[in-house]
Amino acid sequence: MYENGFRAHRGQSIKDNHDESTALYADFSKVAASNPYSWNHGKETESLQSIGTVSKRNRMICFPYPLLMNAFNTVNLGAACILTSTEFAKELQIPREKWIYPLGGAGFKERELFWERPNFFESSAISKSLDRCLSASGLTGSEIDIYDFYSCFPIVPKLACHHMGLSITEPKKPITVLGGLTSFGGAGNNYSMHALTEMVRCLRRGAGQTGLILANGGFLSYQHAICISTQPRKNHNLYPDSGTLHSGPSDEIPPIDSETEGEARVETYTVEFNRDGSPEQAYIVGRLTGSNHRFLANHGNQATLKRLASTSEEPIGIIGTVMPDPTGDKGYRKNFFYLDGSPKL
Repeated sequence: MYENGFRAHRGQSIKDNHDESTALYADFSKVAASNPYSWNHGKETESLQSIGTVSKRNRMICFPYPLLMNAFNTVNLGAACILTSTEFAKELQIPREKWIYPLGGAGFKERELFWERPNFFESSAISKSLDRCLSASGLTGSEIDIYDFYSCFPIVPKLACHHMGLSITEPKKPITVLGGLTSFGGAGNNYSMHALTEMVRCLRRGAGQTGLILANGGFLSYQHAICISTQPRKNHNLYPDSGTLHSGPSDEIPPIDSETEGEARVETYTVEFNRDGSPEQAYIVGRLTGSNHRFLANHGNQATLKRLASTSEEPIGIIGTVMPDPTGDKGYRKNFFYLDGSPKL
């Protein structure tokens, strides 16, 4: 839903958006193939064609992402970090050129229920985590040499790049040290533990002086970022404590109607597909044209489902009709949304 919302907000065509995601993940695949800890190390990299072409091997999961733009949960990988004081590092006789310092970090949460968020083309939790992390570290974005943006799906690194002013497909600085969850692996949130350990290796071998890692969880629900460096904090203050962590952006949300009826437009959407490649179910977040209240709905007929699954027509902003399921119990009925035909199942 966020990918579709971000696409429409930027005025991209569906094709241009798909090509952008394909190019991003093809580059990530190359990074993963060269990483000795990746589950795809040494294997043939996924190409623009293999990632971008919907096929039996690369079936559509939820629009606009085919399989190779999704994270996988059948991953058995582990990583660990050891944090010590400088005094103990000296006792252990760890060479100073191997010391990597945590400079600062921050974390923000979105509202847990995605339909209670202000919009679907940005994540204030991502933006605020990155900004507060840099501020806590005494750095600016220009002073970061290497990034690793969590990448369960293309939307997370896209939103991070957009906020940091980096090109999504041709960034001047690395935006992944692993290659993303699809190509590198990594079990859920623990992916970013791998990013921390790999970032340490990158800095130790001289690939840069300062790195930033962005971790993501849930449905773009919670974000944490940390800066680490070969150099200690500039002002020599201690690492910021948990007082720098905040939860919940305060942006206003529209009123939400559980059951509603009338003329409405699509705010964002996605379509879930069957294993045979046919569209199965549409999920719509919409707004009533009269009150601008928000609602949730499924497709009301096959014509609507077909149009929402289109790779050429932009559904966001299009006008249709919403009404509650006439067969359900009042007060517990889900909404159906129609773009074509009469509101009948």
